[in-house]
Amino acid sequence: MNAGKVINVGKKLFLLVSVLTSSSLLLGSGLVCSIDKVIHKDIAKDLQEIRSQTHSICLDCSGDSCAMKPWSSEKAGDAGVCKLLFCRPSYVPKGIKFPEGLKAGNSLINFDYSISSKGKIKGVEITSVKGVMNQRQAYKYVTSFAKRTSFEPLIIEGKNYQLLSLSGQIIAIIGNPDDINKYQANDTGIWRN
Repeated sequence: MNAGKVINVGKKLFLLVSVLTSSSLLLGSGLVCSIDKVIHKDIAKDLQEIRSQTHSICLDCSGDSCAMKPWSSEKAGDAGVCKLLFCRPSYVPKGIKFPEGLKAGNSLINFDYSISSKGKIKGVEITSVKGVMNQRQAYKYVTSFAKRTSFEPLIIEGKNYQLLSLSGQIIAIIGNPDDINKYQANDTGIWRN
């Protein structure tokens, strides 16, 4: 690799860290990955190269699988960079089909999952649901979303790895947001249960 390319990748990493550390998205997020937001195209084109430089910082790997390293709250910026590089999708479907029989409102869905060596979500397990959906409806929603979501496969030194033990969170808005807000009391918040 030539020096110019190393400097260019270094600039992108610096920009990425600067954006993430100043972002409110990191506050209180722990190691919850965003599966409904795609990785920025400027980072995506150099993703394999950046991953090969940072995998030992972000991941614990053994056999054919890896897991994200734990980070303290003081290292939220480092955790954010790792999440962006290793558990942010390259494709997110538009227009999600909701399970039948849902009433208008919002649901906050937390779940555990893994990413296969081919970059597909597998092993979805709902850990909590707040809002209008029940556990079964949340599972149907997340799995229908997950079937069409894809990640760049994790390749380290020419070998494909799966990424295990990830946590995700999605906010599902059912119905027109104006209709939802019209019938909601101002002081109750959006989460009902």
